[in-house]
Amino acid sequence: MKINKKLHSTMLALAALIFLIFVISTASAATAQNNSPLITETQISTSGSAPAIYGDRIVWQDDRNGNWDIYMYDLSTKKETRITTNKSNQINPAIYGNRIVWDDDQNGKRDIYMYDLSTKKESKITTSGKTLRPRIYGNRIVWMDGRNGGSLDESNWADGNWDIYMYDLSTCTEYQITTNESTQEYPDIYRDKIVWEDNRNIDHHRFDIFMYDLSTKKETCIFKEEFQSHDPRIYGDRIVWMYEDGMGEYLINMYNISNPTEPGPSFEYIENFLPAVYGNRIVWTDGRNSWAGNDNYDIYMYDLSTSTETQITTDESYQGRPAIYGDRIVWEDGRNPGGIYMATLSYGPSLPVADFSASPTSGKTPLNVKFTDTSTGSPTSWYWNFGDGSKSYLQNPTHKYSKVGSYTVSLTVKNAKGSNKVTKTDYIIVITKPVAAFSASPTSGKAPLKVKFTDKSTGTPTKWKWSFGDGTISREKNPTHQYTQKGNYKITLTVSNAAGSNTITKTNFIKVTTDTRPGIYSENK
Repeated sequence: MKINKKLHSTMLALAALIFLIFVISTASAATAQNNSPLITETQISTSGSAPAIYGDRIVWQDDRNGNWDIYMYDLSTKKETRITTNKSNQINPAIYGNRIVWDDDQNGKRDIYMYDLSTKKESKITTSGKTLRPRIYGNRIVWMDGRNGGSLDESNWADGNWDIYMYDLSTCTEYQITTNESTQEYPDIYRDKIVWEDNRNIDHHRFDIFMYDLSTKKETCIFKEEFQSHDPRIYGDRIVWMYEDGMGEYLINMYNISNPTEPGPSFEYIENFLPAVYGNRIVWTDGRNSWAGNDNYDIYMYDLSTSTETQITTDESYQGRPAIYGDRIVWEDGRNPGGIYMATLSYGPSLPVADFSASPTSGKTPLNVKFTDTSTGSPTSWYWNFGDGSKSYLQNPTHKYSKVGSYTVSLTVKNAKGSNKVTKTDYIIVITKPVAAFSASPTSGKAPLKVKFTDKSTGTPTKWKWSFGDGTISREKNPTHQYTQKGNYKITLTVSNAAGSNTITKTNFIKVTTDTRPGIYSENK
């Protein structure tokens, strides 16, 4: 018997039959690691098993009425809803958006049904009478189907011919995904990717992990080993499953479709079952705290972004079959009272990193500057030094600079984790209208005469325009110009910045002599 069914049977024996919604919240302290979450635990139902979650909605199978029904709890409204009322058994729910799917034996057979929360209508998706374990993403529903030779007797699944099928709600079309004459079971779907476990290789009692891409119509063997691989789940490009190594030890494996070399979780302990994945987080049922005769299975989580493992549950009873969506993890629970529980993850502040921007960063006096805090790490206090003797404790202050100059600005931010400071040197430039001035060397000599002009202007000009008196100009700050003809030359310099412009003219400033004829530019020009 496969591990997930064994755990499921254990849970059933422990499930409470009390009809009561009782919410308890307990916060477990974060570990010494800065990236460990604060865990808030909430009881959703006192009976039920096999939970699934999407957004604010949790669904599960529940036997409180003497048969198995599908129930839903909406976290936003704190309201529980009974989805199915048929006296037969409805089990294995999955949810996406407003749609809930499950397998149902109300007609003496097993078919897939769907309930639309927006229309409050129930629909029958399949008619083959041998359909189990549905999953849904968007308009697509997948399931395992025994119409081609599969037996509803679970002990004979591996020896039958179960296939993976899909139904597209947008086109009302059913597709057979697998055609191999062996067993393909336990599918999952994310966007265009469908994954399942498959026993086509070597013998019918060893399963590998396969994937089908609806966009390329290509089937791929993701993981093939000597021993067992079961219960794949997919989110994004990551596929997770449990792997039995032939020695009775179970681990969680991961494969990244777009990054095959990405390392998955590593385990010191070897009883890990029934994984689920969302984003960077993998959750699973963990038996490291159990021993013979003890059902102390817990929920653990591994964060791929931080390479850290977190124990989600600590109660000394059974917690298993987790599902995850965002910061919420749900599972079936065997404590008294048992039922469906949820953990909500939250993270305290990290050490802040100071940063800021300003607008404008330059201009004429008086200059009003709007400073904007762009720090990360959720700071709770701010200290600004504007470089002119002024300060502020606002997050986003405005400051007026009244004097010309270059100002160095610093920001110090703090939160419960500590403080951080950033300094930007000469960040704010306050200017006034420039006053033009210049020098030159040499100012006289024989042609050809090369003259170096030097800007001596005040007021921080940003643009220069030189007229050398011989019909040529330059926009350099400190140009060099060559005179080739005799003459006395008038030099003009215009400087400007954001505050305005100023011009200076020096007549007969450059005197050029030569033995050749006089130049056309003379002192009386």
